[in-house]
Amino acid sequence: MRETITVSYWGVCWKWGFIPYPCKKTKTEVKYRYDFLPWRTRFSWSPFRRSYEGCCNGTLFGWSYWTWSPFGTGNGPWITYQTLTYFSDSTIGSIGPCPFNKGTAAQPVSKVAHGSIATEAAEKISEDQGCSCG
Repeated sequence: MRETITVSYWGVCWKWGFIPYPCKKTKTEVKYRYDFLPWRTRFSWSPFRRSYEGCCNGTLFGWSYWTWSPFGTGNGPWITYQTLTYFSDSTIGSIGPCPFNKGTAAQPVSKVAHGSIATEAAEKISEDQGCSCG
């Protein structure tokens, strides 16, 4: 789903026009929302990148994003009890059918999208058509 969300971040504000101090700011951004179930972590050596795979509407997607991950990420088990919500800067290309569809497995192919994992509730202003998992 295409959504407009409000994002909080730390920035610099100015007191009396010349004294800088840290302050929290907000801005609105257009993101693509994906709700994955099931999902899992994928192997990555990089201490600055996390990689994932997830199923949405019977299709398998792969994505990664920049973050501090000192030991990289390993191939984790499929998480089938908790939905993972991911906000991407662009649409994510599918990498094949979900391995849970009719007992068939897919060979994963690496594709990367830029975005962020939702760690706090984002204010939803508008939405379009998109992807939701059942």
